[in-house]
Amino acid sequence: MALRDGAVALDGDDVVAVGPVAELTARFGAAERLDAVLLPALVNAHLHLELSHLAGAVPGGAGLPAWIEAFVEARRAANAAQAAPAMAQATSQLLAAGVAAVGDVSNTLDSLAPLTAAGLAGTVFHEVFGAAPERLAAARQAARARRDALPARGALRVVESPHAVYSTDPAGLLELLSGPPASLHLAEDPAERAFVITGEGPFGALRARMGGPVGQAGWARSPVALAAPHLTPGWLTVHLVDLDDADLAALAACGATAVLCPRSNLHVGGSRPPLPRLLAAGVPLAIGTDSLASSPSLAPLAELAALHVAFPGVPASALLPLGWNGAAVGAPTVGRLAPGTSPGLLAAPLDGARVSDPFRFLVSGPAPLGRRVEWLARHRPVVHAS
Repeated sequence: MALRDGAVALDGDDVVAVGPVAELTARFGAAERLDAVLLPALVNAHLHLELSHLAGAVPGGAGLPAWIEAFVEARRAANAAQAAPAMAQATSQLLAAGVAAVGDVSNTLDSLAPLTAAGLAGTVFHEVFGAAPERLAAARQAARARRDALPARGALRVVESPHAVYSTDPAGLLELLSGPPASLHLAEDPAERAFVITGEGPFGALRARMGGPVGQAGWARSPVALAAPHLTPGWLTVHLVDLDDADLAALAACGATAVLCPRSNLHVGGSRPPLPRLLAAGVPLAIGTDSLASSPSLAPLAELAALHVAFPGVPASALLPLGWNGAAVGAPTVGRLAPGTSPGLLAAPLDGARVSDPFRFLVSGPAPLGRRVEWLARHRPVVHAS
């Protein structure tokens, strides 16, 4: 809901009241008037901060299997000393984009330090790989030891997370999917569907190079059909570009949140998630950017602007909630201006413009950063024990 001549009463960073300006000035006195749209702070529900030093280094356009090959080579050739400063710069970009909470995916957990220093809330999904049982078991053991050695981590949860269907031993994948809700790259490319049906194709070859068994086939009719029966509310399924009607029904039934990263999908494979069909099916949604290796920025409003251009029939008022799904990443107060909370408050300057639809205004900002925002109050997250 949007309020014309609305106001927010603050006590420091805490929201005291939200309502029409006449009502709040009667209760609290004269207000500071801003020529701006006021909105809650934003959520980037899927990024890989640790890959920020690969910005612009991985060409796309040939599909996910080819992109993965190029990514592995680029990561191998990159200067590791650039990773830390690149993460610091990317974290500053997140703050400039109005982000208060993240769903960050990490292999190394090196992103915890800059995200914690910036006061960001949410979850770091500690990703494990292993196409063969013994490799996955070793990866999980090493990952557990790394998590156990972590210092206090501020407002960020750390959760073990599988990478994808094609990179995880099937039995181990099902075990991970039955554990605490995490994040899973899913249905990102048609080749992934072919892989779970036949065990072959480019993902079959990739799996063999990862030490997985050759010739396994017939797991399911699609990646979603394989994973969805084991998913529950709280899980994030990321990308979801290749979906049929049965997949949509399975996603809606399991209650997992679909995180869309449209600019990354366009870069990697020239396709987009089927937003109108996901909305019609009632699948819970959030927005992410993926990494700077496949997206031009980490700004959620820029991703929503890309969806607005791609799907002009979807009302802008249906797009903005994707950027406010703090609950999806374990930061439930982010994205809601509720009294008694400190969700973070932003202003998007109008610069003299008069707009009839503030939702459309917010999702019509220029690439690559989207609509400009300024912080009025910061999010005060819950601090998690180590």
